[in-house]
Amino acid sequence: NADVLVVGLFMDPQHVAVYYATVKVLALVHFVYFAVKAGSAQRYSELMGAGSKQALAAFARDSASWTFWGAMFMSCVVLLLARPLLSMFGENFLAGFPLLFPLVIGILARSSVGPAESLLNMSGNQNLCALLYALTLGFSVTLSCLLIPHFGLWGAACGFSAGMVFEAVLLAAAVKHRPGF
Repeated sequence: NADVLVVGLFMDPQHVAVYYATVKVLALVHFVYFAVKAGSAQRYSELMGAGSKQALAAFARDSASWTFWGAMFMSCVVLLLARPLLSMFGENFLAGFPLLFPLVIGILARSSVGPAESLLNMSGNQNLCALLYALTLGFSVTLSCLLIPHFGLWGAACGFSAGMVFEAVLLAAAVKHRPGF
């Protein structure tokens, strides 16, 4: 929710409300990621305990695939239903519809690595995972603080979408180099 707080620093409450409603519509897409994450953490731990690197690597690839394709499907559904969903808040909230596109790009980029943080956490790399999240938060907030004054809500959407891409790159690199994939 840092994005909503940063928008609130630079914009009036009406714009904050539009942005908030827009990102809440995307909660349906995030649900896929959280569902796969909830179901995969225990399996990661089990496979690590068994010492089967090949099975662990295969499950990591599968969980990333489930996350990405599920998020892709839900993104399409949300984009198709976004106008009616946003209009439930009022006609002014339709201004958030175009913001969904850069935000969806960020979500899909993040979904492409699946629940990589669960793999890091289950492999004893929780401190690295926390560091990556702190770096991502700093990157997203800084970029949005630079973009929002010039581009308004588009700056927020693009800044936080870029943050999700940044997070995906960091997590992918960490999973590749730490657990040995």
